[in-house]
Amino acid sequence: MARKTVVVILAAGEGKRMQSPVPKVFVDLLGRPLLGHVVDAARALKPSAIIIVGGKHLPAMRAAFGSEPLVSFARQAKPLGTGHAVKQALGKLPLRGADIAILNGDCPLIRGESLVQALGTHRKSGVDLSALTAEVANPSGLGRIIRSVRGEFLRIVEEKDALPEERTISEINSGQYLVKVEALRRQLPSVGKKNSQGEYYLTDLVGLCAGRALAQRLGDPDEARGVNRPTELIEARRLLKARLVAEHTAAGVLFSDPDSTYLEVGVEIGAGTLIHPFVVLRRGVTIAAHCAVGPFVQLRDGASLGDGARVGNFVEMKASKLGPGSRALHLSYLGDAELGRDVNVGAGTITANFDGKRKWPTWVGDEASLGSSTVLVAPVRIGRAARTGAGSVVLAGHDVLPGSTVVGVPARPLGGDVAAKPTRKRGGTNSR
Repeated sequence: MARKTVVVILAAGEGKRMQSPVPKVFVDLLGRPLLGHVVDAARALKPSAIIIVGGKHLPAMRAAFGSEPLVSFARQAKPLGTGHAVKQALGKLPLRGADIAILNGDCPLIRGESLVQALGTHRKSGVDLSALTAEVANPSGLGRIIRSVRGEFLRIVEEKDALPEERTISEINSGQYLVKVEALRRQLPSVGKKNSQGEYYLTDLVGLCAGRALAQRLGDPDEARGVNRPTELIEARRLLKARLVAEHTAAGVLFSDPDSTYLEVGVEIGAGTLIHPFVVLRRGVTIAAHCAVGPFVQLRDGASLGDGARVGNFVEMKASKLGPGSRALHLSYLGDAELGRDVNVGAGTITANFDGKRKWPTWVGDEASLGSSTVLVAPVRIGRAARTGAGSVVLAGHDVLPGSTVVGVPARPLGGDVAAKPTRKRGGTNSR
């Protein structure tokens, strides 16, 4: 019978060095909390369960992650070290027949494919425990990997407990492990706290699994990076964005200036799309093939561009669809709107979607043309091939019939066209 995989994520640290108003693992990193990145990587292992060990912020973690598939929680009432944290999850682990991946909630750069590769090596080697390590230029403050003269993995020593010669070692412990559940249950009770911190170190498991432990070096040492300080968050943001840009570029996306692009995780971009400078692409955005975006554009959650659509020059979209071949190129805001195919959005056009209490939708039919500085007070519907004159204010519920033209404030039919009767009214002309 194949062995199961269970993931335990240690997330009980308070993160005081981050100086953040929210718990450290909730700090945003390109559209996803630090802890969320680790959860996402863990899913690559196809685990039967993901257990998050939290401390005093556990209620907030339940609220943020409790609805995610496979996720459950364990509580570490007192911060007594990593070994103690894992003990709190023992009651949720299988008795046998499983490998436990122990990950850190503040190491968001770990890749799912690296975990899968490490788990394969762990199982093939037959060892009880694998520690994921990295070779770094500056190991200061990190636990060192101690090997024999033949390169065999012996133990991990924390810097505070290391001898001077051990502190010169550049191979460090990432704090992430793979361990057979049988070995974990057998050895974890023997982990003590006879060290300078008076804590239960999970690293002591290596010595307890002597002869049956393996140190696996990560191919990319950046995957071992933790985020404990604001400066480390900045560096993680730089590294992750470079990774995202590389992935999109490999899929055929063109960035004219990646350094000036803000790009979050969870953005879909089709091949042949060109991203100009000074563009913000937030999580939940979908861009089809052969589009042009920017310069100076912000696409927020739910913004969607159809094939060949173009947006640029101080345009913002939120929860809106711009159909294939449509264009919004100058000084416009589209919120909670659905625009069809080959629509032209004139300069300065906005959807006034928020009345102070709730958001309202706008619909614009195929081949419609919105004149410069048009205001569409939602809810409102613009028919197929309809037109609005420059400066028009189309009031809520005063739908514009297909093929007709409206002008003025408030907008009225031009040349004998007949507008539909108001279908629904609401107040306010704010956009948000």
